[in-house]
Amino acid sequence: MEFPVLETERLILRQLTFNDTQDLFEYFSLDEVMEYYDLETFKTEEDSQRIIQHFNSEFEKGKGFRWALELKSENKVIGTCGYHNWYREHFRAEIGYELNPKFWKQSYMKEAILPILTYGFETMRLHRVDAFIDPSNISSEKLLSSLNFSKEGTLKDYFFEKGKFVDATIFGLINK
Repeated sequence: MEFPVLETERLILRQLTFNDTQDLFEYFSLDEVMEYYDLETFKTEEDSQRIIQHFNSEFEKGKGFRWALELKSENKVIGTCGYHNWYREHFRAEIGYELNPKFWKQSYMKEAILPILTYGFETMRLHRVDAFIDPSNISSEKLLSSLNFSKEGTLKDYFFEKGKFVDATIFGLINK
């Protein structure tokens, strides 16, 4: 299967390549980005190469899609977004995303997620999309709410990340 390329007014959503290593390292190396991420802050560009390899491997195995969010005006990757934990038999997947802080609060992630949701519902035949976020990640909660995700509850000690158990608030979006 060929990786789908999607386009918005300001972004090209495409498969990650090793040419994106520096762009990813620029923001994955920041504690403010990794605060709510289930990985440690990146220390080297090799960390970026490993995550690119992981995302592409998940696509090759048919477990999900992770798009690079390339800013058209700069040919620069400013974030990623996509599906993981794709359960075809249940017609559902989880969505995840992150963005370079230089581009926060400019509606880039909402712009990217809209065609990704359309792709999920129409092409992947998803019935439900889940998002798990840290309960204190207010920006992510606002984003999901603006996309009509419903807050369904908080799961206590749901994930083990960075040496400790953490809560997760689950949001869901049903294709109607």
